[in-house]
Amino acid sequence: MNKWTAYAAIATGVLLMALYLFEVISASPYSTFAVLAGGVLVVDGVRRVRDLRREQEGH
Repeated sequence: MNKWTAYAAIATGVLLMALYLFEVISASPYSTFAVLAGGVLVVDGVRRVRDLRREQEGH
């Protein structure tokens, strides 16, 4: 995964959580899933960005 894909995962996760926060998707029965998926995407994206930076520093 390159850095742009990791940033896209972070942005998508933030978007899903923002949609829930502003009650755009809160009426959906899948809103809890959207928040959980958003959180997972943000955490995974941040972890991948951190790993990519460590690789660049090591070379």
